[in-house]
Amino acid sequence: MAEEKKKKGLWAMYKSIPHLTKMLTALILGAIVGFVFGEKATALQPLGTLFLNFLKMLTVPLVMCNLISGISSMDDPKMAGRVGGKILLYYMATTAFAVAVGLGVGSVVKPGVGVVLEGTYEGAVGTVPSIFDTIIGLIPTNIFDAMAKGQMDKIVVFSAMVGLVILFLPKEHKDHLSGTFTSLSRLFAKFIGAVMLYAPIGVFGLISSTVGKYGASLFGNLAKFVGSIYIGAAVMIVVYIVLVSVLARMNPIRFIKSAIPTILTAFSSCSSLATIPVSMGCADELDVPKAIHSFTIPLGAQINKDGTSIMLGVAFLFAAQAVGVPLSPDVLFRVILLGLIITTGGSSMPGGGLVVLAILMTAFDMPLEVVAMISGVFTFNEMAQTTCNCLGDLAGTVIVAYTGKEREMTMAQKAE
Repeated sequence: MAEEKKKKGLWAMYKSIPHLTKMLTALILGAIVGFVFGEKATALQPLGTLFLNFLKMLTVPLVMCNLISGISSMDDPKMAGRVGGKILLYYMATTAFAVAVGLGVGSVVKPGVGVVLEGTYEGAVGTVPSIFDTIIGLIPTNIFDAMAKGQMDKIVVFSAMVGLVILFLPKEHKDHLSGTFTSLSRLFAKFIGAVMLYAPIGVFGLISSTVGKYGASLFGNLAKFVGSIYIGAAVMIVVYIVLVSVLARMNPIRFIKSAIPTILTAFSSCSSLATIPVSMGCADELDVPKAIHSFTIPLGAQINKDGTSIMLGVAFLFAAQAVGVPLSPDVLFRVILLGLIITTGGSSMPGGGLVVLAILMTAFDMPLEVVAMISGVFTFNEMAQTTCNCLGDLAGTVIVAYTGKEREMTMAQKAE
């Protein structure tokens, strides 16, 4: 009996510790264990994999139910068009700016100077998708297949269409269906809350195994490249804070404090998809209406790749400096334009960031050896890239919610 009370006491004590404190502690301990034990720390990877699997398991039903519930509960169907227009403009602007940031950081740090390129890239290079292919690719021919494969762009489009159609049903059917999806979204939100109790353990496993595997390589000639990615990500985070402060008129401290779960989950998981449920929770804490964040955050996970754009800019400078190619302003402008296209329209291509990078290198006749070289530390780079991607999604969501006509709805909800 005494031992049972002790166990209950330990569990109660664990639950009483603020979630932020637990997550930060897990991050720091994971990094220490990774550096101390090196490759041996990869034995802790299953702890992190379990956390990721829980999040990914819940992402599709949570996104579908939240999005259908949010849109079907709108009184004004035109709101969906306004929200979509604003968030797309934001995503395109920040993505293009992120490529420029990567080029700027690369020109200052000069990560490619003195680098000797070795090896080749054996992955698929792929092609730049046309605007028509991108649009057609958003429409699922089989929604169940899209759900099974976790194709979030198709799931978002289908769910948005279902939510809009519900708006035009007779009131009794509209209220019934909207209420059903609202109840389901609350069910999965509760499930996410339970998973987040395990989150510190998962973060510890992910960080310790990642640092243990890739930490040693950061002291070689790729250190400047990795550092450039992190500098670029830091610059974009400052940009997000400024945009939220100026456009959304929100206290930056409140924004960052509420966004820390998103930052830590994205940094440790390297997965925008797995971070979606956490970002939705952060948006709730920032009083963003579900009708907005249930659309903007899943969409951003697919098309908003600010972190990847920074990597493309730095990698392009890395390659140009390694081979001694001078770059004119018109070439840099074309890099920004192509970077915007391939990061926004390349979400469905296999291989992720490395394939996108290979497309950019091929388009400008740069050596593909750069891709092979970067792949050695790509997971460590992705920690910064994914953090930037996901924080950018959340910042854009807040800006959409607190500007224009949407601000009135947000403030009304906040006052309730």
